[in-house]
Amino acid sequence: MMILVLFAGLVLMRESRQEPLASWEDRWVDFLATTSRQPQGEAPITLVGIDDGSLQEHPWPWSPLDFSLFFQAVLPHEPGVLAIDEVLDWEHFGLPASQLKKLPQYEKILLDQIRRAPRVMLGAQLGFPDDPQVEPHWQEVPLLRQVKGDISTLPDFPIVERQPPEEYRLPAPIGFTNLPPMAGSFNSVPLIFRHHGQVIPAFTLEAVMMWLRLTPDEVAVELGSHIDLGRKRRIPIDARGRMRVDFGTPRGAVSFEDLLFANEQATAGARPVTDLGRLKNRVVLLARTDAKARTLPFAARRNGSPGELFAAAIATIQNFSFICRAPLWAEGVVVAVAALLGFFTPRWSRWGTVMAGVTALAAHALISMAAFHQWLMWLPGVVPAGCVLCFILFRLVASDKAPQPKKPVIL
Repeated sequence: MMILVLFAGLVLMRESRQEPLASWEDRWVDFLATTSRQPQGEAPITLVGIDDGSLQEHPWPWSPLDFSLFFQAVLPHEPGVLAIDEVLDWEHFGLPASQLKKLPQYEKILLDQIRRAPRVMLGAQLGFPDDPQVEPHWQEVPLLRQVKGDISTLPDFPIVERQPPEEYRLPAPIGFTNLPPMAGSFNSVPLIFRHHGQVIPAFTLEAVMMWLRLTPDEVAVELGSHIDLGRKRRIPIDARGRMRVDFGTPRGAVSFEDLLFANEQATAGARPVTDLGRLKNRVVLLARTDAKARTLPFAARRNGSPGELFAAAIATIQNFSFICRAPLWAEGVVVAVAALLGFFTPRWSRWGTVMAGVTALAAHALISMAAFHQWLMWLPGVVPAGCVLCFILFRLVASDKAPQPKKPVIL
């Protein structure tokens, strides 16, 4: 039995890194991230959520006038970076006729606010041309030139499909908000893409670059390993340029309506309900958080919006909250303990074996939560579960009766 559990553990150590078991391992990590409190301060980012309450006062789709209210409320409090993940192309917004008549006037108001802001980033989306035979038009975008590794593994997009008008892009660079096709839960975010054979930063990475005041030439990428942000930060990434997001890292959040109300109170000399002083030098991200926008499956069986994913990803980088897997020797220890339990399994009763297995898994969960809390390192979940299941099933099907000696045959 001990040999059987040991063999099963070694096989699971390999298979848990591949589908379909890799998705189960991801769910285990998501559980640890959402249940383990971390001794970190709040990341310098505030998500201004356009929630259902805000949409009652300012119905969607928004006009440039609605977005300008965001700038008016935040700019007096000296934010570091202002970011909007929505693509401000009014042709696709479906504005009513009453607002389209005043669109030039509203656009001028918003443009003035953008020019007043020290650093602003607006959302855009990459895509594919309608006719693949037509050579796509080249558009100037930020390029990351210090790249090592095979860039063919990166998502490739030939064109910029949606973007704000040119007059907005002159004072405010764009960040690409593309996300991979929905498959399971979203626990990672792309930091880089491929465009015309070149590597370009995604929305999350560019927001952090602006906050750190880094140029693209100060960023170095090694695919399958890391992204170096100057000498300030090193971000672990996989071969497709994705970073695992720590949803448990603390970060600021306020609703759009509460932000406007707090700014009115501060202007009137009253004490605001929200501490607006905490916006200073932060990344302030405006994004939808209403029920219709929460289409992405996150951890713990909850849905979230793309803006919430970007906010958690930016906070992960700011807090150095990078989740890593335990080294192979730690997984080997887990398998060895499971094999040791398998050695004693034939001596236990069936229910004693079940209780021992449940107790072992509970102890492993507590140790894993403690390790995640202390080092942001996850111990495997699939390997111990598979080993315990193996020796429990073996004991349940094994006979309780000891083999009886054969009687001698008298001729």
